[in-house]
Amino acid sequence: MKQEKNNARRKFIANLGKGAMAMGLGTSSSFAFTPKDKLSTKKEVKIGFITDVHHGYCSDALDRLDVFIKEASSRKLDFIIQGGDFCYATKEAQECMDLWNSYKGEKYHVLGNHDMDKVSKKEAMEFFGMEKNYYSFDKGDFHFVVMDGNYILKDGEYKDYGHANFYIDQQNRSLVNPEQIEWLKQDLEKTDKQTIIISHQAFDEIWDGWSSPSRFAVRKVINDANNRTDYQKVIACFCGHHHVDDHSYINNVHYFQMNSASYFYVGDGYGSDGSKAMYKDSVFAFLSIDPSGQISIEGRQSQFVKPTPMEKGHPDAPRLSASISDRSVGFKSKV
Repeated sequence: MKQEKNNARRKFIANLGKGAMAMGLGTSSSFAFTPKDKLSTKKEVKIGFITDVHHGYCSDALDRLDVFIKEASSRKLDFIIQGGDFCYATKEAQECMDLWNSYKGEKYHVLGNHDMDKVSKKEAMEFFGMEKNYYSFDKGDFHFVVMDGNYILKDGEYKDYGHANFYIDQQNRSLVNPEQIEWLKQDLEKTDKQTIIISHQAFDEIWDGWSSPSRFAVRKVINDANNRTDYQKVIACFCGHHHVDDHSYINNVHYFQMNSASYFYVGDGYGSDGSKAMYKDSVFAFLSIDPSGQISIEGRQSQFVKPTPMEKGHPDAPRLSASISDRSVGFKSKV
């Protein structure tokens, strides 16, 4: 009798296993549902990026911003961000702020040098609604750092940009102050997420002599952070300011220079609008950052308004573009 009971029990278990296989449940390591700790919440972070709109300097800046806001509003984005040189931060620019704020989703500001042409840094921040001039935030699996490269060095002290006080020698402007360098170090130590840094001025070497003189200090913090972890903590840096479309790769970090929405400054005698080589269309981009290890840029392409820098014989014409290129680059993912 005992043997019969054991045989019946084994038969029951065997039939149960067959039923499980028929239902697609598999072995004991498989489930009809995914355990909570195996659920994947990882997804792409999608961003709308526009920079150097120059409201108050470009006559059609509002129209260019409007194109971006309408396109961004038609997409499912995690946030939009403007990379600086947005407007003069005076009452005449309220129309620019109203249009920006018409976007219903999350939105962020980066301070640009020309935002302080007519006001102090504090006044510009108040106009934009910025609580801090440099800050960080998380979105999905990523950490984002917004930096402020708008300091001058005068009489041995780092001073805020304000009222166009930055028209001085390049080595004494476009600086990141020491307190911010220390903050960046601590901020990166506090997060375990892979990080993207966004600034107005560049921390790369694309335009020799014009990147931020603080780039070496910033890159040291980035390299130290990456060397302290068994994964790539800082994966990319994005900037505006230089009105060029370019990409470089330094110590396993991608550096993207994002083109202006409006123009390239070519100087007297070379522009289609005074000293500006205007773009026919509003230029901006949509970024997608995938935790699996991919950064994709969907850029907007345009052309120079005639006469073009090439037609005018500008010495840098072969390097100039009226677009943001589509790009797809990889990075070493955390997982």
